[in-house]
Amino acid sequence: MTKRNTEKILRTYGFWILASLRDECREFLEATTLKELIGSPGNLRSVALFRDQEDGTVEVVIMALWDSMESIKAFLGKQDLRKPRIDPTIDAKLFDREPYVRQYSLSDPDALALIPPSWR
Repeated sequence: MTKRNTEKILRTYGFWILASLRDECREFLEATTLKELIGSPGNLRSVALFRDQEDGTVEVVIMALWDSMESIKAFLGKQDLRKPRIDPTIDAKLFDREPYVRQYSLSDPDALALIPPSWR
């Protein structure tokens, strides 16, 4: 009998915007990026986090919890797993961005306990 992979994968990606663009960014992410992630097979939860910085920018982190790496690969197609997907019309509005998407395997039962039950 083949053992089924039960690891969940957390993907995060961060970027910074000017504080004046916060509402526009939130609305854009909810209407496009998050909607696409949430509607994808294998995506268990997706959210955008916003944190004001002292320099007048806002750090934005997109977090997506997936049921498996296979689901992520199916979502991305041939795109490099490490490269972020950034809408070209939005790229010019970013103050700064991380060069890579981060992926974390959440197979540790203690790590899974940190995720709210409604996300699982």
